[in-house]
Parts: sequence; structure tokens; C-alpha cells
Amino acid sequence: MSVLVIGAYGSVGSHVVAGVRAAGIPVRGTSRTVEGTEPPDGVEMVRLDLDDPATLPPALDGMKKVFLYAKPEGVAEFVTAAQAAGVEHVVLLSSASVVEEATRNTRNAHMHAVVEDALQKSGMAWTFLRPTTFATRQLALAPRIRSGETLRLPFLQARSAVIHERDIADVGVRALTGSGHEGQAYWLTGPQALTMQEQIQTIGEAIGRPIETVEVAPEDTDPPTPEFFVRLTRALQAYPTVVTKAVEEATGVPARTFRQWAEDHVKDFS
Repeated sequence: MSVLVIGAYGSVGSHVVAGVRAAGIPVRGTSRTVEGTEPPDGVEMVRLDLDDPATLPPALDGMKKVFLYAKPEGVAEFVTAAQAAGVEHVVLLSSASVVEEATRNTRNAHMHAVVEDALQKSGMAWTFLRPTTFATRQLALAPRIRSGETLRLPFLQARSAVIHERDIADVGVRALTGSGHEGQAYWLTGPQALTMQEQIQTIGEAIGRPIETVEVAPEDTDPPTPEFFVRLTRALQAYPTVVTKAVEEATGVPARTFRQWAEDHVKDFS
């Protein structure tokens, strides 16, 4: 069995590559650009652009399982090429937006649902990873935290059960290397719901210094908070934050805490 990891340099894909290799299974990685990049040790890297159907057959040749990220444009061409190559199982990095009450009618949910639907109708086995918000969203604050400035942010009391990117990858690796995951859709979250204020405080504890914050109205941020984000955040606040045990159920290991994520990313904030 060989595994193709599409987006092998991504925040999730890179960990999927490492996990599949650690399981002793041959892995081929893809990127839209491979020239001038250093491939991971022991990994064959090939060019694949989901917007360019001609790159699909060479990348899929000989592969039985595929890790895929959701891109509705060109999904029909992907399915056709995967069927022709004899792919048996596709593990899709989807999104919890397709099942979250507050987000099921959003553009993001529709984008992921289109790909899920295509795979369900393909005749190939499928597994859907539906993570909630990535903890990596906090990396957007890293430049300001490194500079020591006071963070002026809206919605500091908004809660979310953000997830470590490695937990998403670990579930993907289990699905790609084991059995019993076919036809499963995993709603993946972190182990606890924390406010934005608590997440920032945890980052401060990890880097060893407090991070000053001031809550401001969305229109008073610099630049102003995008309207779509304001609408989404307010919609999510109207519902209880969902916390699942799907990571533990799929891997046998509890999901990593946000503190663990912050400690893993100390260099980004220091």
C-alpha cells in the first residue's frame, strides 16, 4: 500500500507525511511547487495542482490511499483520475462548518460539502475529518505579541474549542494506515472551550511574560474587523461551544490541550 498526501508542506499535511512514514508505509507527497524545495527525508515529492487536471494522473499512479484537502473546483476531475488510478480510500480534510448549527449555510460549509458529496458518490471509500477552528489562527497575533504591544481585539470572551493541527493529522494517519475508518466523519475539536482571552493568557504563560489585551468594538480595530467575521462570531456565540471526544475515539489518545499547542509554538511568539 502506498499513500499520497496532497499538500505535504501544509500545517496538517506535513504531520500526516511524518505519521505515515513512522508507520512504515511508503508515502508520496505533493505540492503545487516542488522545484527549489527540500523534500522530507525518505519522501518522494511530485508536483500536483488541483487546478491543473494534467498533474493528477502522474501523482496518483500506484497510490491506494489519498489525503486530500477540500477544493470544489476540479473535484470531479480528481474523482475521475483517482478512480482510473485504482485509489481505494480518500481521507478528506473537511470542516466542522458543514455540521455546526451556526455555520451550515456559510460559503465555507458549502465549499466543503461539495467535495464531501462528490466523494460519497464516487464509489471509493472515504473518511471525513471535520475540524473546528485551528489553533494556528492565533499565529496571526504573533508579530504583535513578539513586539510586546497591547492587543486591541474584539470578542475576547468568545469561546472556541480550537484544535491542535497535529491532532487533525493524527486522526488522518489512523484513517490512512488502519482499518475501520471508512465511511466515518469525525467532528474534531480540542478538549476544552476557552475564551479568546484565556487563549492569549495561555500563550503568555508559555512564553513567560504577560500579554496585555484591551477589548474593543469590531469597528475600532486597526484595520476594522471584517463584517463576515463579525457575523460569524456573533452567530457562533448564540450556540453552546461543541467539544467532542472524536480525536480520542479515533486515536486512543486525548486531544492535545491549547497549552500544549502554545508550548509547541513558543518560538513563533518569542
